Amino acid sequence: MLSADFENRLKQEAAPLLTGLVSNELSGVYVIQDDRFIFVNQRLADLFGYTPEALCAGMGPTQLIAPAYQPLAKREIDRRLSGEVKSSFFGFEGVRSDGSRLDVEVFGVATTFSGKPAIIGILLDVSERCRAERAVADQLRFIEQLVDTIPSPVFFKDESGRYMGCNSAFEGYVGLTRDALIGRSVYDIAPRDLADRYFAADKALLDQGGTQTYETSVVYADGTRHEVMLYKATFNNARGELGGLVGVLLDISERKRMEQAVWHEANYDALTGLPNRRLFQDRLREEVKRSQRGGGRFAQLFIDLDRFKEVNDTLGHDLGDMLLIEAAARISKVVRASDTVSRLGGDEFVVIAPCITDKDTAGTIAQHIIEQMQMPFDLDGKLAYVSASIGIAFYPDDSTEMDTLLGYADQAMYAAKAQGRNSFCYFAQPMQISAMQRLQTGNDLRRAVKAGQLVLHFQPIVDLSDNRIVKAEALVRWQHPVRGLIGPDEFIPVAEDIGVISEIGHWVFERAMQMAGRWHALRGPKTDADTAEAGIQISVNMSPRQFMSGSSAGWIEHLRQHGLPASVLAVEITEGLLLDTRPVVIEALMTFRSAGVQVSIDDFGTGYSAMSYLKKFDIDYLKIDRSFVRDLTTDASDLAIAEAMIVMAHKLGMKVVAEGVETAAQRDLLRCAGCDYAQGYLFSRPIDEEAFARLLETSSLIASQAA
Repeated sequence: MLSADFENRLKQEAAPLLTGLVSNELSGVYVIQDDRFIFVNQRLADLFGYTPEALCAGMGPTQLIAPAYQPLAKREIDRRLSGEVKSSFFGFEGVRSDGSRLDVEVFGVATTFSGKPAIIGILLDVSERCRAERAVADQLRFIEQLVDTIPSPVFFKDESGRYMGCNSAFEGYVGLTRDALIGRSVYDIAPRDLADRYFAADKALLDQGGTQTYETSVVYADGTRHEVMLYKATFNNARGELGGLVGVLLDISERKRMEQAVWHEANYDALTGLPNRRLFQDRLREEVKRSQRGGGRFAQLFIDLDRFKEVNDTLGHDLGDMLLIEAAARISKVVRASDTVSRLGGDEFVVIAPCITDKDTAGTIAQHIIEQMQMPFDLDGKLAYVSASIGIAFYPDDSTEMDTLLGYADQAMYAAKAQGRNSFCYFAQPMQISAMQRLQTGNDLRRAVKAGQLVLHFQPIVDLSDNRIVKAEALVRWQHPVRGLIGPDEFIPVAEDIGVISEIGHWVFERAMQMAGRWHALRGPKTDADTAEAGIQISVNMSPRQFMSGSSAGWIEHLRQHGLPASVLAVEITEGLLLDTRPVVIEALMTFRSAGVQVSIDDFGTGYSAMSYLKKFDIDYLKIDRSFVRDLTTDASDLAIAEAMIVMAHKLGMKVVAEGVETAAQRDLLRCAGCDYAQGYLFSRPIDEEAFARLLETSSLIASQAA
């Protein structure tokens, strides 16, 4: 209630107060009657770009209101004029005289003026505020849409850990809409075991603030569990106080599967599924630690399959792989549950046998393995037979060093092979002496090429039609500074093992071609149709490893650069190499043939002859192994085999070279059988370069002596 004194004073001063109110520069003031302005102040007129006089000269409020808001304004005006409401407040979009828009809010009160209904109101320009609100709304809509496009589930929680919202991906994850999710806790949407972990993690983060990352499991809406990475962070509200947390789920199930697959691939043999060398080393390391703590003993069994290479070359790599898989299964079947079986590579396996109280226990395990390997292998309907040679070393009896222990078991395995294979052998110190000699040979051999210790000897190959020297086989020797001249049988296997065979093979090729260049002019061209090339053809033995290393790739270019015809070179390979279908081998053979280099099969008949491959690779020569030539005159079977080889070769368009010819009788039988060429002591032993050069100069002597 107003006091009587104030009410009297208000009546006396109402006019000045009203004048001050309508004259303010912040808000527009208006009076509407009969749907027309009868008063507007200067502020309102300025806001809309008119003069007060123009607005009050018959204009109505709807003329200042955008069409979309006119129904709203008319309804609010009618409600006040009809007495339905005394006052009302609303906002709309105004239209200035130039057509531009502004945001306004009005507060109007129903009244009477000159005895008739009227409305008096205040109008505020809220354009700046509305622009800011729209900007915030646009930003919020952008953020909401952005979050919704994130494929990973995103969620928001308040300071008590209850959900405030989420994105579409999270809705799909929990199987709830965001409206249904709001206000719930983790216990409402997750199993108890997971909810406990989520709640504890949320509480720790909300108590400490900052960020949090950890791996956990989640249950998706379909009931499946997934491995996820949770990334969470707290946020503050507008007052700067803790508002809650936001989290993102990243499904790492596939990554976990890939990590497991990568780990398995890195630690297990892809073919047999056994632990590989890497995991074997880890298991061995753990077994050493256990033995050191408890003072125990364990055995290490090194297993090598006898004659596996023959099976692999004969039946092919696919069936060879089948044999290895079956061998791994057989070994695993007979060892103890506490033993570890690993595949080191190729046909080599190793067993770690812990808690060995006496040597006989390890020997029993080895014997069981040997018995298993003796049984035939059924490989896709084809029977194969192998055996096993096993070496056994003991920790700590033989060594306490892991690498040394494995080396000792390996040496014992070689001793078992030397004893006739299909047996096991315990490590003994004399084996180490032999291994050290082999190691020293390898070390010396690494320096042999660079030190110029290798020499070439040549053994002539004669044409049986006229006994002339037409070819020669290059044979490498090692002139060791201490041990003297060493034959290839002693050092070539070592060269294969230590990986220097390609280097030696390349040296042999270059040296042989250097000699071929010197001898090329010593001989005139042959007149018979099949050997029209000039000079002597040099045969060079090639190891399968040379093909795999690609060390022969530049041989053809070497011949071109030195002006030598490709026919001056012949490469000798083993039968087993024809069965190798790896692209690098096939490509190398085809490259030689395309360039005109002839290919010869060495020691034919001693391996696994693949007849179909002889024609496939367009082989030029077969060399009958000396084992068939040696007893030609006394063994009818050997003669029949040699004759059959010659006939077969000629039918396939190939020439034949007989090795190991030592007597005139052998030569005569071969000549009668149609053999083309011969090589052996009857004609000459392998001799050094200079001696061979002299032999070429007097080759007519050979012809006469051998005639």
